[in-house]
Amino acid sequence: MTNTFRLTSLALALSALSSTAVNAQETKQYILKQSDLAIFAPQASRFERAAISQDFAFEPAAEVLSNDDNGTVVTMELTAQQVAQLKASGQYAYIEEDYEYVPFTSTASAEVSPYGLAEVQASLLQDTNADLFKVCVIDSGYDLGHPDLPQNATGFTDLPGGLTWYQDGSGHGTHVAGTIVALKNGQGVVGVLPNDKIGVHNVRVFDNDGKQGLTSRIARAVDNCVENGAKVINMSLGGGSPSQYFQERLQAAYDKGVLLIAAAGNGGDATLSYPASYDTVVSVANIDENRVKNSSSQYNAQVEIAAPGTNILSTVPRGTGITAGVTANGVFVKGGGMTNSVEGKVSAELVDCGQGLSACAATQSVCLIERGGASFKDKAANCQAGGGVAAIVYNNAPGSFGGTLGDGVHGVTIPVISLSQEDGTALLSSVGSTVEVQLEAILDYDEKSGTSMASPHVAGVAALVWSQHPSCSNVDIRNALNATAIDLGAAGRDHEYGHGLVQAKAASDYIATNGCSGAQDNQLPVASFTASCTDLACSFDASASRDPDGQVVAYDWNIDGFATTGANVNHAFANAGSYQVSLTVTDDAGATHTVTQSVSVTDGNNNSGCSGLETWSASKIYRSGNEVAYNGHKYHSNWWHRGKNPAQNSNVGNAWNYWTDLGACN
Repeated sequence: MTNTFRLTSLALALSALSSTAVNAQETKQYILKQSDLAIFAPQASRFERAAISQDFAFEPAAEVLSNDDNGTVVTMELTAQQVAQLKASGQYAYIEEDYEYVPFTSTASAEVSPYGLAEVQASLLQDTNADLFKVCVIDSGYDLGHPDLPQNATGFTDLPGGLTWYQDGSGHGTHVAGTIVALKNGQGVVGVLPNDKIGVHNVRVFDNDGKQGLTSRIARAVDNCVENGAKVINMSLGGGSPSQYFQERLQAAYDKGVLLIAAAGNGGDATLSYPASYDTVVSVANIDENRVKNSSSQYNAQVEIAAPGTNILSTVPRGTGITAGVTANGVFVKGGGMTNSVEGKVSAELVDCGQGLSACAATQSVCLIERGGASFKDKAANCQAGGGVAAIVYNNAPGSFGGTLGDGVHGVTIPVISLSQEDGTALLSSVGSTVEVQLEAILDYDEKSGTSMASPHVAGVAALVWSQHPSCSNVDIRNALNATAIDLGAAGRDHEYGHGLVQAKAASDYIATNGCSGAQDNQLPVASFTASCTDLACSFDASASRDPDGQVVAYDWNIDGFATTGANVNHAFANAGSYQVSLTVTDDAGATHTVTQSVSVTDGNNNSGCSGLETWSASKIYRSGNEVAYNGHKYHSNWWHRGKNPAQNSNVGNAWNYWTDLGACN
C-alpha cells in the first residue's frame, strides 16, 4: 500500500509562482528522488504548509514510491517550470518524467500451430518440483475463472476506478499467463508449466485500454512481485524511455535473486526498449516457427535470447477469442480479423472487387479484395460504398498478414477479415457462389504475435529449469539458458537473436553436468622442479608440478639447449658452470606453464682456483679486466662477453681471444 505525504520544504527550492501562472501551465507526473532525507518528512508546520501552498498555488501531494536505505522516491504532478526550479535547487538526486509504457503485442492471423512449447523443449522436462517456485506476470490482468488457468493465483493492482487484478480488459495478460501456466486438462492449450504446480502472482498495471502503465506503477509492481515471493518476473511491456528509479528497483530485485525477463520490443528497429535493455533484465526476441526473427522484433546489443512469439495460441478472457474466416463450398478457411473491425457473421454472394481502389458493385455481397494500392480502411469503405456486407482482403505476397482499419472512428460498419495469398487466390474460384464470413469474439483462446508472446516462453523455461535445480541462483539459471541456446543468425551472440533459441532440456542437462556455476574455464597447471647435482651430473625432479582442476600429462625439459621429457630426468654437463634449465608442463586440457631455474655445477676439482678469485659462471657478464678461476687456471677477460667458457675461448700470452690463460693456480 502506498502512502500520501505532504512536502515540507519545497518553498526553499521553488521561486514563488502565482496561482494564475501555475494553473495556466500543463502538468505531468514526475518521479523525484531526494538527496536530503529531511525534505519528505511526514509532518509539516502550518507555516510551512502555507508557504508551500503559496509557492505552488496549491499544496502538492507527493506519493511515496519507496523509502529504504537508498533514499525516498516520490511521484508528483508538476509543470515544466517547477521541474526546472526543483532541479536547480540541488535537493534531488534525480527528477524524471513518469513515462507510460505499453504492452508489446499485435494480433495474428495465420494457421493455428502449437509449435512454441516443442521449440523450447518444454515437454522434455517435468514440472514436478515447480511448487517450490512462483512466477509473477506484470501485465493487464488475469482472467481468474478461465477453465484452462490455475485458480490459486494471487495478485495486486493499484489502478484507479475499481479495476481488479483478476479481470483482464485487453486480454494481453491472460494470453501471456497462459503461455507459462495453461493447464494440461484435456482442453484448450497447455503452457510451459502445465500441471498446476507453480505459484502464479499477477500485478495489473494496464487499464482496459492498455493505458496507465506508468514507469512508477511498473516499478512498484516489481517490488510487489518480490514481496510476494516470485523468483521469476515476466514483463511483456516496455517503452523507449529509461528511468533511473525503475532501474534501481530492478537492480534491487535482481540482487535479491529474482530472474527478470522482458520483451525486446516490436518497433522493428535497433532502438532500445525498457525494461528489456537494462543489464539486469533478459531481453527476448520474437522468432517464428521457422526460427526466423519476426520483422517487428527489435534488434540491438541488449537482445539476449530468442523464443517463439509469432502466431502463438494461448488463453484469453472467456468469450473474447476471435473466430475469423470464410466458409466456401462447405470448407472453412481460417483468416484474421482486421483490428478495429466490427464483428459479424454474414452469408452472401462472393464478388471479385480486384484491389478495391474504388466503389465496387457488390450490393448485398461479400467483396473479395487483393491487398495493395490503398489502405485497408479505404478498401473496406469502397466495398461498403458499393453495397457490400463484408470484405475479405487477401495478401499480395505469399503467406498471411494482420492489418488494421485505423482508429475506432473509421466509419466502416461491415466485418473485414484477412486471408493469405494462397487462400485468397483459391477463393476466386468461388466468385458467384454464396460464402459465409465470420468475425466473432466467442472463444476462450486466441493467437497473438509479438515479443510479448516470446518473453513468457523464456520466463516459463527459466522457472522450469530452476525447479530441476533449486539450489542454483538467478545468475546461474540465466547463464545456463544462454550457454545452451541454439545459435541462430550470425555465429555467436548477435543483435537479432542474442545467444539463440532458448532450450529447457539442454539447460537442465548443462547444469546437471557442470553444476550450478556451469562449465568453468580451465585453470593453468603449475610447473615446479628441484635439482640435485654431484659434480657435473644432475637429477631433475618435477613431481611437485600440479594442475588445480585436472592432471599434468606431459613434462618437457630444456637443459641448456638439450631437450628431454619425463617427470624425472638426469643430465651430465660437459663443464662446470651455471646453466639455465626450463620445465614446461601440459595439463589434460592442453594448457601449459613454464618455469626456469639457474643450476650451477662443478667438475670435482678445486675450481675456486686461485685465492681471492671467483669461479667462472656461464650466466655472468664479464668486462675487460675481470679475472676468474676455472678448472685450476687463472683467466683474464679481454672484452665484454657472457657464456664464453675460459678453457675453450682463451689464448696463452696474448689478448686476441675472450680470455687470456694466465696459467695454473698455485
